[in-house]
Amino acid sequence: MERTMWTDSKIKEEISNVMSTLNIHRMPSNSEIYAATHSTALTNAITRRGGFYKWAEKLELPIKESDTKTGSTYELYAMATMISKGLNVVRMSVRHPYDLLVNKNIKVDVKVSSAYLNNGSLVNTVGLGKEFATCDLYVIYLRHRSGELDRTLIIPGYEVRHKYLNIGKDSKYNKYIDRWDLFQTYDNLRERLEL
Repeated sequence: MERTMWTDSKIKEEISNVMSTLNIHRMPSNSEIYAATHSTALTNAITRRGGFYKWAEKLELPIKESDTKTGSTYELYAMATMISKGLNVVRMSVRHPYDLLVNKNIKVDVKVSSAYLNNGSLVNTVGLGKEFATCDLYVIYLRHRSGELDRTLIIPGYEVRHKYLNIGKDSKYNKYIDRWDLFQTYDNLRERLEL
């Protein structure tokens, strides 16, 4: 298999191809690129050469603002849920590799995905960005196509070894639906380690 040389012109060409495939007139998101190409190669090239915002600016393409707003909204939603459960939550800056720090020791990455039809089945694709987790727990909100919340998964970072998760209705990750108790498990582990 021949290895692609990711020059600026090649990245520009492939972004244009994804936009054409998806019939959109803005910078595609990483999950849209994956849906169109079934590969992380273009996303990796974009990330290595400045990131999505830089490329959107360079190509004079608008960003899908709803992705940013939706992600931020769900981070706040996750915080409110955790606080209601008695957890101490700090929202991290965008420079951190995770979104929230819970009880001063649990690193949490919040993700949200809307379902789409893939080969006749509804699937949620969740872009994690990296094969090995930089967080202790993922809080993943899966939405129906309508935008309504379908289910919430609390998945330990060590369980995930993929840059993307494709989660269908009968996913192996369903065992992590509403596993808010894992926060207590992590706190208990920290207490044992401090002895």
